[in-house]
Amino acid sequence: MSETNITALLAKGDFVCECGKPHAAKLSKAIIETGAINKIPEIINGYGAKKVFILADENTYSAAGETVENVISSAGIKYKKFVMGKARIEPDEKAVGSVILHYDATCDMLISVGSGVINDIGKIVANIAKIPYMIVGTAPSMDGYASATSSVIRDELKVSVDSKCPDVVIGDLDVLCKSPLKMIQSGIGDMIAKYISICEWKISKIINGEYYCERIATLINTALKKVVDNARGIVTRDKEAVKAVMEGMVLSGIAANYAGVSRPVSGMEHYFSHVWDMRAVEFGVPFDFHGIQCGIGTINSLRVYEKIKTLVPNREKALEFVSNFDYEEWKKTLIKYLGKGADAMISNEQKERKYDKESHAKRLETIIQKWDEIIAVIDALPSSESVEMMLKDIGAPTTVEEIDVTREAEHYAFLITKDIRDKYIGSRLLWDLGLIDEFADELFPIK
Repeated sequence: MSETNITALLAKGDFVCECGKPHAAKLSKAIIETGAINKIPEIINGYGAKKVFILADENTYSAAGETVENVISSAGIKYKKFVMGKARIEPDEKAVGSVILHYDATCDMLISVGSGVINDIGKIVANIAKIPYMIVGTAPSMDGYASATSSVIRDELKVSVDSKCPDVVIGDLDVLCKSPLKMIQSGIGDMIAKYISICEWKISKIINGEYYCERIATLINTALKKVVDNARGIVTRDKEAVKAVMEGMVLSGIAANYAGVSRPVSGMEHYFSHVWDMRAVEFGVPFDFHGIQCGIGTINSLRVYEKIKTLVPNREKALEFVSNFDYEEWKKTLIKYLGKGADAMISNEQKERKYDKESHAKRLETIIQKWDEIIAVIDALPSSESVEMMLKDIGAPTTVEEIDVTREAEHYAFLITKDIRDKYIGSRLLWDLGLIDEFADELFPIK
């Protein structure tokens, strides 16, 4: 897809792609420019809204919420606001319930001011209230701005739930360029994750016949290249560099909406992050911004794929490994390292049946027959060293030690990635090959 200009892409509207699937962006408008907040009253009036509900936390209110409030007030538009606490908010049932309890039902439009958590909560509330929704970004830190799902913790498990795609995304460069550098680094980490997600999407198409769209993949890859090419500029808060990251975040959401699933934008690298998030909730251990963790997860995943390229599948070894695999023992490991968060994974396995021996035997034959195709896909990945150097150049963490995650948590996160979602990723490929334990011990040793 050549259209990486968001305005032109949205103007295209819904269409039937060459892949045979109808594509809908769901997002109506995205304004990423200097002074974009000043256009909010015009947009509100365009929706015919008479009273808006402003959602922020104390940090995002200081960053842009107060400005949004003043612009709306100056335009004579009625509003009600709810500013959540300054402490880090978890996107869980308690946070969502708190916003719902403070929501004013006389409002006919919701405007969230923030990034990941605030947007995820806002999308859920707007979906329940059935009203137009706008997100005013305060940092280009994550790729959920334009998606129709929310990443939340439900029953102790990090899940994606259907919510509402924002009608409008506002990215005021005056605000975004002032956001903490670590949050911009987080956006780059979430963006480079797409190297892995696109690779694994292609591999799953080869092995499982999963739906795949080259147009969507090209859209992501083009946006990714722009971010990487301009990455060094974020250190000096160069507006073009920051704009490239924000555009990449929005385009990622559009791509996911086109596909109807998160497959184009997240894979094994994201699941490292999800496991660390879940452990933090359950055990109170350290964790970091989602995109920072995804950046480390991307380096880890690239190292995994670099080793996979050296392999020749061994049918007998794989069958023996799977024959000896004890799921009951593995469930104990999940519970040990995730606590209550393991319950949903164990329940999901009853439906997914990814450890079923007959299904494995069929996949294994396909893997062996199509190994050259799989390796060709992996060959297109950048080296782990090049991505690590790029992240170091912008001052972003590249190892778990830098974010106070233990080597043991890294080791088991890799093993658990295959259980997070019903999605075929690198760790599932290694389980199919009977090599996942060997990879864990070699690449992520417990010291």
